[in-house]
Amino acid sequence: MLQRLWTDFEFPDRARARGLAKLPEEVKEHFQELSAAAKRFGGLHAAAGMLGGSGGTSVRLDLLSIVFQSVGLPGDYRTASFLLWLREEGLEEAVLAALDKSGTDREAALANFYVSDAVAKAILKQRPDFANKAGDVKLLLEKQFPEKTDISIEEMIAKIKQTLGKKGKLPCTLIVLDEVQQFIGESTQRSKEVQDLQEHCCSRLGANLLFVATGQNALTSAGLLQRLQGRFPVTIELQDTDVEQVTREVVLKKKSTVVKDLQKLVDDHSGEIERQLANTKIGTKTRDRQLLVQDYPILPIRRRFWELVLRAVDKAGTGAQLRTQLWIVYDAVGKTADLPLGTVVNSAFLFEHIQTKVLQSGVLLQQISETIARQRQEDDGELRHDLCALIFLIGQLPREGPADAGIRG
Repeated sequence: MLQRLWTDFEFPDRARARGLAKLPEEVKEHFQELSAAAKRFGGLHAAAGMLGGSGGTSVRLDLLSIVFQSVGLPGDYRTASFLLWLREEGLEEAVLAALDKSGTDREAALANFYVSDAVAKAILKQRPDFANKAGDVKLLLEKQFPEKTDISIEEMIAKIKQTLGKKGKLPCTLIVLDEVQQFIGESTQRSKEVQDLQEHCCSRLGANLLFVATGQNALTSAGLLQRLQGRFPVTIELQDTDVEQVTREVVLKKKSTVVKDLQKLVDDHSGEIERQLANTKIGTKTRDRQLLVQDYPILPIRRRFWELVLRAVDKAGTGAQLRTQLWIVYDAVGKTADLPLGTVVNSAFLFEHIQTKVLQSGVLLQQISETIARQRQEDDGELRHDLCALIFLIGQLPREGPADAGIRG
């Protein structure tokens, strides 16, 4: 999303990303300043992706893969370097046209350009003095673009300039590294590599380059991430309220034509709704009455129940990710969208989404999982299955201390 906002992406209907997004005035002003700066530095560019694409062999190759793909090049270093060479030599259009005309699979030929007869012949046709015959072209290309498992900082910087530079200028560039926390894990080496990567790129490429790194909610809870705080000085952590706002504004947003009927429905059943889990810490709150229509088909009480369960079964903290909660809410909406008005998502719905993870972590025993699954084969199978699943979910909640919400199965 930030990548699209940075470049003010234009959709097929000519609408612009910044015009569609509800942005604070301060953010709008910053984007206006960015657009003004772009006119002086050759435009705007943004690249986004995850490190680890090279199989963990080189964080520098991972970064270049993200940069290459942001301009439409293959992520593979050797193939992208070859295409950049063709572009600089003025051969790219002619070679690609020759491949298409001959009926050759363009992607396959480029991925194996050092053994492709079609590529060699196309180059030789445009540059007869490049080599004596097609076989010699292949040998020269293999020597000029060897397979690499790592590159130096200097090579990486030069390749970024070659890929993004326009008339000697680097456009105002954003690079978003997604899931950096997951990439680093427990590796001190990877933490150091990411730190060096950001330091060298920003120091050598100047103020036109901005790095953004994303991770899980608890950024400050991991020691290896704390070392990166100096390189990424502006920290933004999503709170529960941020997650709720995004799900309501994006996934649960209602059409204006149904709000009136939905409001009447929840008003008519308000007593029944407010009695649920009344004597627990997640029982109905005054604010819930204003959110019932926004949260439908998920009741606020059940949303809070899910959050408690996610925290209890996911020690790594990934259950609180915005992505995880969006996925759960989106699936819930999809499965109830065609059902009659008044259908709400039951609390046991969460079980389907965490079943695999809790099995892998050992929180849910295979025998218990199979027992819950067998309930669907009995009379009232869905009800039996949901009750058993709900009992399991409740059983994961703390029952002592301040974390005890007072929920019992």
